[in-house]
Amino acid sequence: MIDYKRILLILLCTFVVGITSVTAASSCSTSTKKQLAQNAAHVKVEYEIKDFSEEKTIEVDGVETTYKVPNYIFEITVYNVTEDLTVYIQKSNSEKQITVNFENTTDGTYTFTDNNFGEIYNYNVYVRSNADECRGVTLRTTKFTKPRYNAYSEFTYCQNSSNYYCQRFIKSEISIKDTDDFLNKIEVNNDKNDPNKDDKENKEALGKLFKENWKTYLLIFVVVLAAGTGAVFFIRNYQKKSGWKL
Repeated sequence: MIDYKRILLILLCTFVVGITSVTAASSCSTSTKKQLAQNAAHVKVEYEIKDFSEEKTIEVDGVETTYKVPNYIFEITVYNVTEDLTVYIQKSNSEKQITVNFENTTDGTYTFTDNNFGEIYNYNVYVRSNADECRGVTLRTTKFTKPRYNAYSEFTYCQNSSNYYCQRFIKSEISIKDTDDFLNKIEVNNDKNDPNKDDKENKEALGKLFKENWKTYLLIFVVVLAAGTGAVFFIRNYQKKSGWKL
């Protein structure tokens, strides 16, 4: 059964919010909005990854094996929140949001944590006016991507590698079927990012060219050799006849 009362209430709330936003926008002077926009432009959100991973050892058939238990926390910080601004931060996969006012910051800085290191998702950031004249007006909208932990980064093959598949934290999903597929992707990716790739390709191209045209090159070599031999013979005969010496 359709709940008409609930639908009517939702429509009424939407209408009231819309009227409030329009009123705020219309009463917000250009000079005030410009100043607010300047303040909003300085708001930034950054994150730092804290490593709380542990190493544990197990013994199997008398042989000890050390393994890593990953545990990372993302420490997310909002900077430069002023008294006339309110910052709303919301996960792209959640309806919950964090509201940051100047009152709950430390000198304009607010920090919270996210301990989900197994998923990639965005944080949407909305900077709105908290000034009476322009209250609720959206001044800036931005987002940032929270990466996820990549277990493949712990492979021995990834030591000292800058390959994307070997990065500890990644911002886009990777599709890997098995270990062989992983090793193949590393090799392919490394080839694409090899700083000496052009030199290798040039050498391969020259080798291929020589292989395909070796008869022509051999003929040229013989002709040059014969011409050089003839020139030497001619010069020696000329020296004997004229008595000229080098």
